[in-house]
Amino acid sequence: MFIDRIELTFDAAHRLVGDPGKCASPHGHTFRAEVFVTVRELDALGLGVDFRELKGRLKTWIDEHWDHAFLAGEGDSVLVEALRAVPETRLYLFRGVNPSTEALARELFGVAAREFGAIVERVRVWESPAQYAEYVPDLIPLGAPPTRPAAFGGAPSASGSLA
Repeated sequence: MFIDRIELTFDAAHRLVGDPGKCASPHGHTFRAEVFVTVRELDALGLGVDFRELKGRLKTWIDEHWDHAFLAGEGDSVLVEALRAVPETRLYLFRGVNPSTEALARELFGVAAREFGAIVERVRVWESPAQYAEYVPDLIPLGAPPTRPAAFGGAPSASGSLA
């Protein structure tokens, strides 16, 4: 199996509604996205994928939707209304979720999978040089209840596992 990876960089702003810290305030990042694809065989040129096509199509999508845009949750009505009052504002709305780095990774995975199909393995989005979120659709079995470690607000059940 071959794993190929491209990297894209974009600047965007967001905020996390309900965050108890600084992330509740509008702020920006220079995000770095990595898209990983896997193939079993090489083509006639000896390539797993054409990097130019992979990077070009995803860069076009990012440039049109996220680069120099404000990424907001659709429920952030006060901020969305204020941003819509500024004609030059570029706004991308996330449905039902805060525009966290995790949400960006999942959203970009969906875009990549629609463009390139099952070869898309995972997407990693960095919001700083020291932290990233990665979306891999098969790590958690479908239908499994979401759990959070106790240190992050989850509570152990009577059996000692997280509920």
